[in-house]
Amino acid sequence: MDFSKELDPEQYAAVTRTEGPVLIIAGAGSGKTRVITYRIAKLLLDGVPEKSILALTFTNKAAKEMSDRARELVRKPLKELMVSTFHAFGAWILRHEIHRLGWKENFTIYDEQDRMASVKECARETGLAMDSIDVQDIVRFISQCKTALLPGRAAGENCYESLEVFRQAGEVYQRLFREYRKALYIYNAVDFDDLIAMPIELFSRFPDIADRLRARFSHIMIDEFQDTSLQQYEFIMAFAGDNICAVGDDDQSIYSWRGANFGNIEKFERDHPGYFEIKLERNYRSTSTILKAANSVIAHNVKRKKKNLWSPSDLQGVPIVYSEEKDEAEEAERIVEKIRVLRISEGLSWQDFGILVRTNSQARIIEETLMEAGVPYRTAGGPSFYQRKEVKDMIAYLRAAANPDDDVSVMRIINVPRRGIGKVGLEKLISYARGRNQSLHDALEALEGANHPLCQQHATRDAIEFFAYLANARSAMLSRKIPVSAQLREMVKEIGYWRYLLEEHKSDDKVAGWKYRNIELLIASIERWERDPDIFDTSLFAYLARISLITRDDPEDTEGKVSLLTIHSAKGLEYEIVFLPGCEDGIMPHARSVEEGDGDIEEERRLFYVALTRARKRLYLSRCLERKHYSQVLTPAPSPFLEELPKELVKSEDEAEKDSRSEEEIQKELFARFKAKFASRAG
Repeated sequence: MDFSKELDPEQYAAVTRTEGPVLIIAGAGSGKTRVITYRIAKLLLDGVPEKSILALTFTNKAAKEMSDRARELVRKPLKELMVSTFHAFGAWILRHEIHRLGWKENFTIYDEQDRMASVKECARETGLAMDSIDVQDIVRFISQCKTALLPGRAAGENCYESLEVFRQAGEVYQRLFREYRKALYIYNAVDFDDLIAMPIELFSRFPDIADRLRARFSHIMIDEFQDTSLQQYEFIMAFAGDNICAVGDDDQSIYSWRGANFGNIEKFERDHPGYFEIKLERNYRSTSTILKAANSVIAHNVKRKKKNLWSPSDLQGVPIVYSEEKDEAEEAERIVEKIRVLRISEGLSWQDFGILVRTNSQARIIEETLMEAGVPYRTAGGPSFYQRKEVKDMIAYLRAAANPDDDVSVMRIINVPRRGIGKVGLEKLISYARGRNQSLHDALEALEGANHPLCQQHATRDAIEFFAYLANARSAMLSRKIPVSAQLREMVKEIGYWRYLLEEHKSDDKVAGWKYRNIELLIASIERWERDPDIFDTSLFAYLARISLITRDDPEDTEGKVSLLTIHSAKGLEYEIVFLPGCEDGIMPHARSVEEGDGDIEEERRLFYVALTRARKRLYLSRCLERKHYSQVLTPAPSPFLEELPKELVKSEDEAEKDSRSEEEIQKELFARFKAKFASRAG
């Protein structure tokens, strides 16, 4: 294999420098995965055994792609090559060594739901009242303890007790942490955080394990190095030898909120004096226009390694288009209209378009507009707006009001907010209904006139009151005296849902506020639907039928769909055409980052940079002159990042429209061409 013909000069240097510590700064679109897979091939061709190579990345998809491409290059099965995620590699270590900590090798790995259930069980076992604790906050505390564990602090069975985060917690949290860890031991289980924390504990208590790993893995490569946490860095360095290669880009470090520390690049440099550095700056993805814009923006960050992306092709590309819309509804409509036009004029598929948002709340109106226009789409980076618990609760209230025999909706909300319908009492009522082959509503109606022991129970009386309330709401909506939106707003107030959210999120009322805002957004969307002059039936049933269409989606089916993603979840992806709405101060950068200091502003700028570099050919930026925030209408200023774009690279929407045609005009032209072609064949 002639590597010099397959790779550009910088890639060739990165692939062939296989000995000693190497730091590869791989800019966006510079062929990072190609370099790693060719590097693996080079090591194998140089005679390094498969089992001596370890490559670590962050997703199963990336790991599979690397291993598949390496196999294609060397044309061998490579059964002993280790290409893995950090956590899968940690699990592999535990399968071999966890018996030293007292667990058995056939341990179970708990997911987030399992962990929540176990914490609740521990709380009950210790006699704590469930309404006196915030289970989610306790789970966060447990995770903070485990992700804080580093090799120097992991010696001894009580290694967590000395951690600052543990010592500062209250006695209840400390007790629940101990009980939870004891429960994991009893049930021979570990959680996701343990997959890194427990190997670190093993390395500290049993140094021979790290020695054996060091002897086996002579060559280690770490992908997305800027996304590693301090714990993950120490985890690898505990057994890494001299031949370690870190591949990353500090300009794409956007995950500090989950522990990522791009300072690990500087730490790598300090820990490996004499390291060899290579910069990959040739971008094979975007036009020169997009790259110049991205370079100009990111250059304003102080804490970075200087680099300048450039395109080896002569493709200058079209200018970036910037528009200002009246509000978020107009912004969404303009985006969807533009997608429909460009799909025809450019001969593209739906999956060639990416709409990238800074926050999930921005996606709601865009999601609705895509659905109403019949454009297939997928969401990522957070649940679809209509899949959020508080939104599903409200829709369940409407469904139960429309159809009290809908037990699925009824069971979701009968105790939300909490009523006097206890679990035991509810189970008896359900058992009674199932025994009579009836819905819960019909069974309660039958109980009302019967002298049954269940009638004497509080749960029955409270459930009857609940259904009476739903009947009144249904009557009001069906009579058309009260619109669906107004009735739902009244429902939220009457059932005390705000109070319920505050109780559920005692430790963070911001979460409660965010969830309540989602309900307000839902009500606002219903109001807009009711005001639409093209909608003739605004009944409750018509709205519920519409919601069923909105929420229908197959998460496995991602082909042939526009991507509506958060910028965080779009990292590593690319699209022919990218739309970036919400280029406003307060969204981009996010208001929270402004409050928290300059370091956060730099991460926000990195987010903007990542969004820009997802685009291959065209980039559309937009902002709203007015935007709703809770019940207020704000007039946000433009994003300061817009000022960092070179003026000559950006064209206004009005200027761009002079060069563009409507979807109707394009369709007429295509039809005329088809007609002429058909006529010539017929002749």
